[in-house]
Amino acid sequence: MSFINGVSFIARWLNLGKERQPVGLRPHRDVDLCAAYDDAYDRVLRAVEAALGAYVSLDDRRGGTIEAGFGLVNNERVRCTLQRVAEDRTRASIEAYFPAGSSVRRHSRAVDALANYLERTSKPA
Repeated sequence: MSFINGVSFIARWLNLGKERQPVGLRPHRDVDLCAAYDDAYDRVLRAVEAALGAYVSLDDRRGGTIEAGFGLVNNERVRCTLQRVAEDRTRASIEAYFPAGSSVRRHSRAVDALANYLERTSKPA
């Protein structure tokens, strides 16, 4: 096998000649809330119901995680992770989760709706 044939074999094996699929990053957004951790956590819980009408399946205040679903089995889920940034500021990271085997979409209406709702309703007074 010549060097050229070896290189082309490796290129075919690595699938370098074909159009690459995007890396399956989940749709996500971060929102900084002007609120202490406990207040921000309560806001996110209320927002999940108000903005999404979703069912909260995981409510872990101590661990800073909220997961919600939309009633159908194997449907998109949303996970919110809260992180203390300062005493009066908390970051909410919102991420979409899709069922195993489904294609990962580039955007999530649920992530956008929740992030937009939190941004609108958490402006400092």
